[in-house]
Amino acid sequence: MGSPERPTSSDSSGSRPQPSPRELTERLNPSVSTRLLVVLSFPLVLLLAVPFWWYTTSITRLPLPTARIEALELSTPIDARTTVLFTADTQAFPTPPPGRAVFEHSQITSAIAREVTKSADGILLQQRPDTRGKRLWDLVVDPVEGQVPTLRIHIRYTDRANASFPLHPYIQEKESGLMTTGLPAGTCVIPVHPSQLGDNMLNKHYQIAVLKSLMALFPSLPSPPAIPLRALKYSPNVTLSFVLLNEDSTVGSYVRDWDVEAAIKDHLAPHLSELADVFNFTIESQILYHAPLSFSPTYGQIESAWSHSETSVEGTQSDDVDIAKAKPDGQQDEAWRVTEADMKIFVNSERWSLDSGSTNNPVLRFLLFVPSAHHRPMRLAVPDLAQSFLLPQYGAVTLLNPPASASSARSFHLPLETLAEPFHLFTQHLYSLLALPTNPPYIEHALTPSPLLPSSLLTPPLSPWQVEQIYRMRTKENSEEARKTLAGIVRLVKKIKEMKVGEGVRNKVLGAVEKLEKLDHTTDSRQAFLLSRDAVTLANEAFFDPSMMGLLYFPDEHKFAVYTPLFAPIALPMLVGLVRELFAWRRRRLLVVSAVTESPGQSFQQGLSQ
Repeated sequence: MGSPERPTSSDSSGSRPQPSPRELTERLNPSVSTRLLVVLSFPLVLLLAVPFWWYTTSITRLPLPTARIEALELSTPIDARTTVLFTADTQAFPTPPPGRAVFEHSQITSAIAREVTKSADGILLQQRPDTRGKRLWDLVVDPVEGQVPTLRIHIRYTDRANASFPLHPYIQEKESGLMTTGLPAGTCVIPVHPSQLGDNMLNKHYQIAVLKSLMALFPSLPSPPAIPLRALKYSPNVTLSFVLLNEDSTVGSYVRDWDVEAAIKDHLAPHLSELADVFNFTIESQILYHAPLSFSPTYGQIESAWSHSETSVEGTQSDDVDIAKAKPDGQQDEAWRVTEADMKIFVNSERWSLDSGSTNNPVLRFLLFVPSAHHRPMRLAVPDLAQSFLLPQYGAVTLLNPPASASSARSFHLPLETLAEPFHLFTQHLYSLLALPTNPPYIEHALTPSPLLPSSLLTPPLSPWQVEQIYRMRTKENSEEARKTLAGIVRLVKKIKEMKVGEGVRNKVLGAVEKLEKLDHTTDSRQAFLLSRDAVTLANEAFFDPSMMGLLYFPDEHKFAVYTPLFAPIALPMLVGLVRELFAWRRRRLLVVSAVTESPGQSFQQGLSQ
């Protein structure tokens, strides 16, 4: 038997016919509906992502209290009116002769207070328009129970007073010992001598003295207040840095340590404690053993024209250098001279490590410079032979020439007695750098030397009257700055559409506005200052909030520059695919329409043939 014949290739191909190109295309390519869904899925995903993109890229611009801010900007801040207590010794008013009316002590003081208030109102009506009629105080005789005013004017009967008119008021200093006057420190005292009680115009003299004292202690402040250019701009946190600079310790005769803590405690602490509500001070100190000068001092004649025999701190003041006059120890005609031009470059910032790395707060530097043995004595080449000068908004420099006996020692210690004069000058410079007021010329510091008060060369601490003036001056400064900052925020938000205003910024702005509105209804100067301080702090925090700057420098042109390279490569194939599908759909539709139109004719012809 023979095996069956295998089919040839021609037979096998005949049993499996080759697919046509159309069938092959339909097998390889997806269906029309599937292809259309694939093409439409890309724009569908983009459309679904639009809300998320809009949420993540949209700028939050919450509404700000624009109307309230504009009202604050246009309004004039109302000054707080302080209550001043008026008292007097019973002996300060003479006993009326027989047959004359006898008035009680409270009636006499009340009458004087009314006349003083009436006279002050008349004087204020004649002043310039911005201060016209604005009395900053209320003189009371009977204070509200439990609310004793801090400020007080007292008429004191004493045989140590000046026996001639007019009366000379003074500020009561702190007393120590067993025998005291009983008056609190800071009281404005009007002394009267027993021999003056018989004067027929005594009450008029009292009224004039009280009125002049109040007008001097409550000066009218311009708006905005005139803060000297040399003074530091207000900041609640201030760092005081005390640095002892040895020019060159390698040549010997250098300072190894100093009683800086005791000097700060005696000279500065009494002043800083009175400013606890205004400034938060941080004190630091250091000693540098190599502090070379950036210039070469010249040795020559020093103009020694001493017209004052006592220490003075009222030197020449300019925008660059403020000289504090003080007679140097061991005056010599020849010395190493530091000219006024050298003072401007005296601080060698490149070689001296004076930066305070522990804080970002404003720093006032008080530099005590000890020349090397090769540059002693060193003097400032100024006519008044000052040994200290002020650097505006920076600090102060004081020259300290050790005595000749210290030249033989390798190193030495600076005791408290040696630091008394430099720190006395530092105290005066601190007043200038912080724009602290001094007592007016009409008001004296003390009556006459009293055995109850130990003699001291220390500068008297700030009185309550000076602190009151600081409150008012800084309240005006902070209020003006806060109003301008808030108005600036509103203008920027209106002008720059890309600026974000989030919940945090809005809350800070609202907080600043509320505190400024409360400020106009506050009668306590200390509370008014605290409100103004918080208001300017919140306003500055809102203005410099990082969230407001996020899209500030990202305009629409930048958006197009970022999005175009990302979406152009994706969008082009999508658009081409959509166009192709559109043409294919139109082509299929035309075929269907043509097929429908041809089918009725063919049916009619088939019917005729039958």
